[in-house]
Amino acid sequence: MRFGFVAKVVVALSILVVSIVFIKATFNRQFTAQEPLIIGKQPLPTKDVIPAFSAMTNVTQKKQAFFNFIRPGVVNANRAIALDRQYLLDLKADFKSHSSAPSRYLSLLNQYKMDTKTFDLLSLDQLLQRVDIIPNGLVMVQAANESGWGTSRFARLGLNFFGQWCFSKGCGLVPSARNDDASHEVKVFDSVDESISSYLRNLNTHPAYRHLRDVRAVLREHNEPVTASKLATGLTSYSERGEEYVLELLQMLRHNKAYL
Repeated sequence: MRFGFVAKVVVALSILVVSIVFIKATFNRQFTAQEPLIIGKQPLPTKDVIPAFSAMTNVTQKKQAFFNFIRPGVVNANRAIALDRQYLLDLKADFKSHSSAPSRYLSLLNQYKMDTKTFDLLSLDQLLQRVDIIPNGLVMVQAANESGWGTSRFARLGLNFFGQWCFSKGCGLVPSARNDDASHEVKVFDSVDESISSYLRNLNTHPAYRHLRDVRAVLREHNEPVTASKLATGLTSYSERGEEYVLELLQMLRHNKAYL
């Protein structure tokens, strides 16, 4: 009888020890920083963390903090575009030495949504109208305008600083004020850099911003600086407010010159 009692105690203690180990392992797994949080069957992507701009009550500090936050991504994205543009300028200058289209040129045609695979000077010039920078100041004030200085729901949850739309169900966040017959969503990005690159590609490829690209091309042709204020005039289609929106951007450029 005593042996049976001891055996039961040993078994009970073994079960207790195993249970404690299991619970501890489970707890550690749930709070391990390296592992993604699982929602359903899909892990949430690792996203950039933006500062709590809404908690900043000092306007000057808030503006400085926002521009300091967004500036590196803007500078890097424009630098990448400038390198691609310089490649195309070099290619144009040395055009006669190429018997066929280089792979990088073909890749840029695809990236900038050119409806051609032709390798000639005309196509190169047309591509150069798209492969060009958007002045840093203009990008930064648009980011501030469209995101409410980084406080909007779309900036905080979707890292979307430019109000960019997408049109497939589940591609983004549904606007609370969306019309019943509308289907667009506000796109969700995995990083701030991705949001910036998408915005620049949009301005450099979408038919709605052809006027902006034409203004920039004329400036280039006359060796004049490509400035934020001159290109802002090509953004009437970016907002339903049209010219009023452009005037607001121009005002922001003037008022925030010290920060830009």
